[in-house]
Amino acid sequence: MKDRGQYWLLLPAGLAFAWLVSKAQWFWNHNPELSFGWVVVMLCGFLFWDASETRPPFDFRWRLLGILPGALGLGWLFFVQLYQAAYGSNAASAQGLAMGVFALVAANLMLAFGWPGLRHYAFAFFFIWLALPLPSAVLNLVISNLQHGIAAANVEILNLAGIPAQKRGSLVQLANCVVGIDEACSGIRSLQSTVMATLFIGYLTLKNNSLRLTLLVGGVCLAIVGNLIRSLYLSITAHNHGVEAIKSVHDQAGWTILVFTVVGVALGSWALGHLEKMLQQLSTQSTEPQPLAPGPDAGS
Repeated sequence: MKDRGQYWLLLPAGLAFAWLVSKAQWFWNHNPELSFGWVVVMLCGFLFWDASETRPPFDFRWRLLGILPGALGLGWLFFVQLYQAAYGSNAASAQGLAMGVFALVAANLMLAFGWPGLRHYAFAFFFIWLALPLPSAVLNLVISNLQHGIAAANVEILNLAGIPAQKRGSLVQLANCVVGIDEACSGIRSLQSTVMATLFIGYLTLKNNSLRLTLLVGGVCLAIVGNLIRSLYLSITAHNHGVEAIKSVHDQAGWTILVFTVVGVALGSWALGHLEKMLQQLSTQSTEPQPLAPGPDAGS
């Protein structure tokens, strides 16, 4: 590309992104549930490189829709820094920093390219959001609903299988013991990684947004069903061999369900990719001009 040397115009966005990574790395290094953060950073780099192959040409102008988000982003970051000085670094401040950084990135892309560049690079920059901690109020609500939902479904299936069970909050009361649905069994970790994987795979392999959404929803369903199977297996193990037997199979069950989810997402992506190709072929055939039917013989 003739304007490849103009990438320096994106230096403000790159610096803002690097600053956000420097702030988020503490969570990645200290929170096991976010240990995949550095993987997300590498994926963001790959997405940026991949998008650069087909990017629109640079068209730097002082656009109002570029200046305004930049000014708002700087003001918001100043406010968040004051919040951090008073209350320390937490999930809410990390989300606030991300909002300010995203505003700066959007402003830089608007100034460098206009709307085409913002649309083209938005996913590569904003994908980092998946590696940021959720505010406690939101995270606890999601975990609580998952725990109660998994426990309720677990009890219903156990009763249908002839194993007496009752739901007590997020606990499964069996005849001889109680099985708790902890955060791991609730599916929050596999849910986060599944959302990351389906968005990344869908963006690279699919062009239709409806099919991308279908892959995302399917991946989330697979993660939830997989963790239901895991908790059900652990409950049956506790029923047959006692609650102490769970320790010997807990991690093995978790890895098995992870493989189940990964294989399911891969197969779903493959099937949707073939479906997209079929739809494209049908669309192409429907728009091709059809040969005219031969008219009646003029000499007859």
